[in-house]
Amino acid sequence: MRFQPTKQLNSILQQEYFEPTISWALRVVFALNVPLVLLPLKTGYRKEIVWTAFTAYLLSLLDFRGQHAQKVMVQIIESLLIVAAAFVGMNVAGNLRWSIVCMFVIGMFAALLRNWSDYGGTIGIAMGFFYLFGLANPESMEVSVHYMLWMLLGAAWALLITLTSFLFQTSNPLKRSVATIWKKNTELLDVIVKENLAEKPNINSIIEKEVALRIAINKSIELFKRKSKNATGIQATHYNLTIEHRKVASLFGASITSLHEELENLKDIEFEEIRASVIYKTLSAFGQASARMAIAVFTNRKEDFTLAKLRVRRCEIAITLLNKSCNDLKLSKSQKHSIDHFIQTLQVAYEYLQQAISILDEKIRLRKSVQIEEYKLSFNNFIAGLNPYEWVMALRILFNVNSQQFKYALRVAIALCIGVFIFKYFDINHGYWIPLTIIIVIQPYYGATLKKGIERVIGTVAGIFIGGILTLLHLPPIFYVVVLVVVSFFIVYFIRHNYKVGVFFLTLMMVLLLHISSQSSWQLIAWRIISTFIGSALAVIAGYVFWPMWEKQRFPALMSNALMKNKNYLQSVLNYLLNENTESDSWIKLRNIAEAANSDVFACVQRMNEEPQHIQQNVNISFSLVGINVRLAREITSIALSFSSMEKGNIQSEGLQAYKVQILKILDELNSYIESENSAIAPEFKQLTMLTQQVKLQVSSYRFIKTELGKIVFELEGMYMLLKDAQKP
Repeated sequence: MRFQPTKQLNSILQQEYFEPTISWALRVVFALNVPLVLLPLKTGYRKEIVWTAFTAYLLSLLDFRGQHAQKVMVQIIESLLIVAAAFVGMNVAGNLRWSIVCMFVIGMFAALLRNWSDYGGTIGIAMGFFYLFGLANPESMEVSVHYMLWMLLGAAWALLITLTSFLFQTSNPLKRSVATIWKKNTELLDVIVKENLAEKPNINSIIEKEVALRIAINKSIELFKRKSKNATGIQATHYNLTIEHRKVASLFGASITSLHEELENLKDIEFEEIRASVIYKTLSAFGQASARMAIAVFTNRKEDFTLAKLRVRRCEIAITLLNKSCNDLKLSKSQKHSIDHFIQTLQVAYEYLQQAISILDEKIRLRKSVQIEEYKLSFNNFIAGLNPYEWVMALRILFNVNSQQFKYALRVAIALCIGVFIFKYFDINHGYWIPLTIIIVIQPYYGATLKKGIERVIGTVAGIFIGGILTLLHLPPIFYVVVLVVVSFFIVYFIRHNYKVGVFFLTLMMVLLLHISSQSSWQLIAWRIISTFIGSALAVIAGYVFWPMWEKQRFPALMSNALMKNKNYLQSVLNYLLNENTESDSWIKLRNIAEAANSDVFACVQRMNEEPQHIQQNVNISFSLVGINVRLAREITSIALSFSSMEKGNIQSEGLQAYKVQILKILDELNSYIESENSAIAPEFKQLTMLTQQVKLQVSSYRFIKTELGKIVFELEGMYMLLKDAQKP
């Protein structure tokens, strides 16, 4: 691929709309490096300055996506927690027993924080780091108070940066969440085009993008649920338009998911020239429109709106050209029907784009008439945890010995205690890196822990090697500060995009900070590498030994849940066709639930693939079962999207009721099969196939709907065969 600097830079800048990594990294740079530059002018390079700088650094790493006031509150709470952790660490450092006991408590609490919120892990790691830093620096009560004051200075500096940053940015969590849905729609379209053109398409890559889209939709829904209900007047109108836009973006995603299924139907038709030159160009046009829509949603600028409108207009032209090209082909009735429905689905997607444009147009006009304030969000889970009731509920989860949260928290605490014991008992120089590595590496799932452990070792060794070379040069301190400015930026930027590279820069920063504070040596660097190996190994061993929850144990329940959610989804769609439910959009909520369940079981199988081979069980079959379930949801969605062409309550059907009864029965039988592995169950697919042939609908999409009903039967029969194979010895 030819390198295009302008295009690459533009892509990076556009990415800032959705994931403002660069601005976040710049705040972190200021937080870390200003104390390292200014404070030594008065005091010289002292150990306390490193405490100040690193306090500001860790607090700035908190990437809270919500209202400004909430971010300040969370940052203040984190400041108090890490200062208290450091104080405790310095005062118990001389007692091995109390060092381990306090580590156990902090480890449990840090693991609990991880489950409370997205940023809980950041706070937990910060607490663990300063507790361990305190253990490595035992001090008297008086001296520890002295260090606490230096830490509070760093906290104040971080808070000042946060408050100042509000002047240069707007908090747009709602708009950003909607824009992200459009971005994920674009990514899904891109991979659909790529994989359908490939000789050996990777279906899992499409499913991964579908899962990413579902996650974005779920996060947006949750965010809107937490909004304040005090908006009135134009603000309320603006908010309602944003909600409507989110729904339209989600429905557009449903339509393009259905397009992938339509492309599968077209593969048997010999019109490769049309496929490559027209069909995929049409899909690319839709992808470009979705990408522009994402930017327009976030910026709410007239020029971006105009560009989005032009892209949507191109989609209309593309559909017209595609229709004309296909009309010139000599096709059978069934082939013509498949193409017509593909174009119909494209038309549905285009109508959603038009609706999105109309909503944006109205929002821009509202913005011209009055300055729209940002909408307040209710407290996040962590803040809500300050509520006594929420604390009681959290404690119930914590002390539920059968819960995954409790087992994970206990695993983290025990592993950290072992790490602290090794560090303190053997008096390892800077051995606090052992438990620190543990708290960073250890994850709720074994596969993720192993992966992160390997990446951390690689990044650490590389960072220490380069950092060691730099420290040997014995350059002026200001040189190392300049290097730290650059390094601190890259830590934040890469920690999201490439963990190994992020760890490399993080380790490099630690080596340089220790060098500045006159604590660096080759012996220390060697122990840093050894400690990283030990800590990573302990994290992996703990994940394997202490109450591991292997995915093969979780898969049946998750698979069963996903299948039943698809059943409910299908039942709702069939009820509409049977005039038992006249609301054409009633399927949307059930689709969201079904896709969320499908995403959960897909993530489970992905993690299963990362586990030790002797633990894995029927991974390929599990992947295939998940794939069938995902396709089942797509086929149901394809039927649901046809509702727009139907008249409510005026659908005449024959044989559909019998089909519904039989298909729901078979779904229940398959579910029993998954739950109990009862090989005696033999669903009557032949009868269901006969019932499918008897279905008649007096609607324009009759042939297509009947085809989809038949494909659902085919998929379920495939699921049954896979379940039988899974039981073979």
